[in-house]
Amino acid sequence: MLGLRRRAILAFGAGATLVSMTLAFATYAVAHHYLLSRRQTSSVIRTMANARFVQQELASPNSIIPDVLSSLATAQGTQSLLYRHGRWFSPSVSIGHSYVPSSLIEAVAAGNPAEQRTVIDGAPAIAVGVPIPSIGADFFQVRGLGDLQQTFGTLGAVLFGTAIATTVGGCLLGWWAGRRLMRPITTVATVATAIAGGAIDRRLPVDLDRDPDLGSLSIAFNDMVAKLELRIERDARFASDVSHELRSPLTAVNTSVDLLEHFRSSLPPRGERALDLLRLEVSRFSTMVQDLLEIARMDARAATLDLEGISIDEFVGRIVARRGTHVPVRISATAAGSVVQVDKKRLQRVLENILDNADAYAGGAVLVTVDRDSSGTCVGVEDDGPGISPHERERIFERFFRGAAAGRRGTTSGTGLGLSLAAEHVRAHGGSITAENRLEGGARFTITLPVIGE
Repeated sequence: MLGLRRRAILAFGAGATLVSMTLAFATYAVAHHYLLSRRQTSSVIRTMANARFVQQELASPNSIIPDVLSSLATAQGTQSLLYRHGRWFSPSVSIGHSYVPSSLIEAVAAGNPAEQRTVIDGAPAIAVGVPIPSIGADFFQVRGLGDLQQTFGTLGAVLFGTAIATTVGGCLLGWWAGRRLMRPITTVATVATAIAGGAIDRRLPVDLDRDPDLGSLSIAFNDMVAKLELRIERDARFASDVSHELRSPLTAVNTSVDLLEHFRSSLPPRGERALDLLRLEVSRFSTMVQDLLEIARMDARAATLDLEGISIDEFVGRIVARRGTHVPVRISATAAGSVVQVDKKRLQRVLENILDNADAYAGGAVLVTVDRDSSGTCVGVEDDGPGISPHERERIFERFFRGAAAGRRGTTSGTGLGLSLAAEHVRAHGGSITAENRLEGGARFTITLPVIGE
């Protein structure tokens, strides 16, 4: 599918081609008809005048026909012939009556002046015949049109070249117009992309005097973004306020659960199971509240990063070793010693969330890798679980999305916020996080962070 700019170039180019070709054909046709008619008319007039001169000269009994024909005033490339008393005469023996079409000879023999286009030695010509009954002769002149054909060729080449130049000019004009047309659209796309990336304070420039139509569009766009920003800030404040208000009763519930733990021995078996379930859900609820508070701070752009340069391979190795799961860590030669600028606490939270997700839904991670490519340093976490379906792969980093795996959760304490929060932390570092299926089965989560040194 062609873009708007290319369609504008093609439209201008096609329009210029159509107009230039139409004008070229019309100009050529008019010029061809006019010049040929002028040449034909002048040939007839000159032949009539020469016929009168021949008539006067041959009235004398001592005149010699070839000499009379040689004395005629004719244009270059014109041959004169006379048919008299059953014989053909010409200024030179090399000129024969084959120059004259037989149909023209018959028409003049009937006593009527006539003209006809013909071809002599492969070149176009025009033949004119005039009867001279007073001396019993028919006079003919044949004039070549080679010079006129050369003029037509030159004119055609000039017109064709002009048409090509006009087409190129039309394409250049289309390119310029498309660029001018695309400039405000590109600006809108750039600002919209920045807003989608989190720069909700970006706005379009407004210039009603220069372009009222685009100015109105900019005003409407900015008003829409302002309302969107207000809505996001309101939702963020609401989530933050609700999460903050939940901390007090949650603390009271935790205290109550701790108190019940002191009396576990006096509880019946069903009471102990209920207490265990209550502690699990309270722990899950407490984690969700903390995650909501963190997400609310990031939505409100109130979260700050405490950045420092770390060796990513050593950092990942410590995080994995601290979990005590004996997951192998494979570090490529290109990634060894790579330094990244990160907030250590947040990056640790990202890795732990991904590893926890693998524990909850895939039986645990089977390999952690640290590689480096042109995009930066990549930390991969692979599992040997059921993998991720294509439609879940697009939504797995959404908030509260837990997919089909939630039905197999059992006693896990997942809230559906871990991967979403991990993605927010990675984006705050200027990196990216992706999820894909491994060829040998299972899933692979990849964190890409920019490298700042060695």
